[in-house]
Amino acid sequence: MSDEANFLAALPVIDDVTGKVCRRHRLSATEADDFTQQVRLHFIERNYEVLRKFEGRCALPTYINVVVQRVFLDFRNQMWGRWRPSTEARRLGKTAILIERCVVRDGWTIDQTIEMLRVNHQIELDARLRAFCDTLSGRGPSRRLVPEDEAAEIPNPGPGADDNVLKAERDFLAKRVQAALDRARQDLPAIQQLIVKMLFEDGVAISDIARALHLVQRPLYRTVDQIKKTIRVAMEAEGISRADIDALLNAPTMEWFETDQEPDTGLTTQGNASDRKGTSWRQSR
Repeated sequence: MSDEANFLAALPVIDDVTGKVCRRHRLSATEADDFTQQVRLHFIERNYEVLRKFEGRCALPTYINVVVQRVFLDFRNQMWGRWRPSTEARRLGKTAILIERCVVRDGWTIDQTIEMLRVNHQIELDARLRAFCDTLSGRGPSRRLVPEDEAAEIPNPGPGADDNVLKAERDFLAKRVQAALDRARQDLPAIQQLIVKMLFEDGVAISDIARALHLVQRPLYRTVDQIKKTIRVAMEAEGISRADIDALLNAPTMEWFETDQEPDTGLTTQGNASDRKGTSWRQSR
């Protein structure tokens, strides 16, 4: 099976594990959609390297759960920003770090935090920790938690939820198309792989490719057309839609006109005499 086929076969397990992580951390519907797309992108990146590392030493859901949990840590850091305990909290120990995390990062009140420590950890605060709590209460939480029915009234300076979902979907599709393109060009000769890289990744014009690789420019257009046909067949076989392939492969419209003067390319061509004599061609963009 190809890497993409393995990914598609594992996708139900990936989505199931992702859904459980979303429910465990009580993500909203919008956050869950964003996180699901981020998890999928993580598995697709670098030609499905994450799935290739699975060696079968444990059950697939167990392996995927570890991967998704790590992705969630990055996702939460993106939403909240990476949090680190203060020097004072580290000096006072693990309990002070826990208090500071609940109050500063998670937005709990001091009373809620003290009650949580008493009930869940059977910890009663001593004089040093109470003084530390008094210091934290003066700062206030870094984020304000509000009921869901009030959240709609708070303006969001960032992009809207729909924009985030659309961006995640576009990123997911782009990664999938790019991965299919990478696999399609692996079967091409080395020189054609270089042409594909220069054309689609570096955005180099065909005329500049011909100049850089010391190729005859006019036949190179026919070569590029044949490369596109080969890539198109391979990508369609992987389930990439024709519209997505067209968006990737279709170059801007080229206009050609006759000129009486040979264009100065600075190259000595290796083509037929008919390519060097008579009517010459110049590209108009």
